[in-house]
Amino acid sequence: MKQILFILFIFMLEGCSDFVEIKGIPIRQYAMRIIHFSSQYTSGDWAANKALQKENVYPNYSDNINAWASSTSDNQREFLELGFDTIQTVRTIEIFETYNPGAIDTVYLRDANSQKWNKIYAKPAVIDLEKKSRIFSIYFIETDYFVDAIRLAINSPDVEGWNEIDAVAITGKRKSVSE
Repeated sequence: MKQILFILFIFMLEGCSDFVEIKGIPIRQYAMRIIHFSSQYTSGDWAANKALQKENVYPNYSDNINAWASSTSDNQREFLELGFDTIQTVRTIEIFETYNPGAIDTVYLRDANSQKWNKIYAKPAVIDLEKKSRIFSIYFIETDYFVDAIRLAINSPDVEGWNEIDAVAITGKRKSVSE
């Protein structure tokens, strides 16, 4: 009797969900191109393109020319829009913060089809985090659309000093070759 009730319960849950799982091949990739940014310290050292590709500063905690930093330390909100080479669903985001972490307060993913930005994370900046590098990991139910870009909104005035970002990676599924 318990097995029948369990099966009935599962069947009812499936009928209540709008979630559609996208089948595909697991993928983890790093941001590979700059779409837009609010500012950068210079066009060389601490430039927006320093947030691309695999991390090369992390796990070190330091003010490092190989990570992105804004043009001023605390004067305004900042943002980075980064693109990915392969469209994919997303279920995990990893942001490598290597100096004064905690300022990221909102994250958007861009639907590759509609080009619409979808907010997937929003919480106040974390003030007074320990002064060490971190991988800011965001986990959520996998998107039911393919993503081609990410936008990080940074509340720089709330977290004192330059807030440096070394790399951004996403995990999910890409389309299989047969699709």
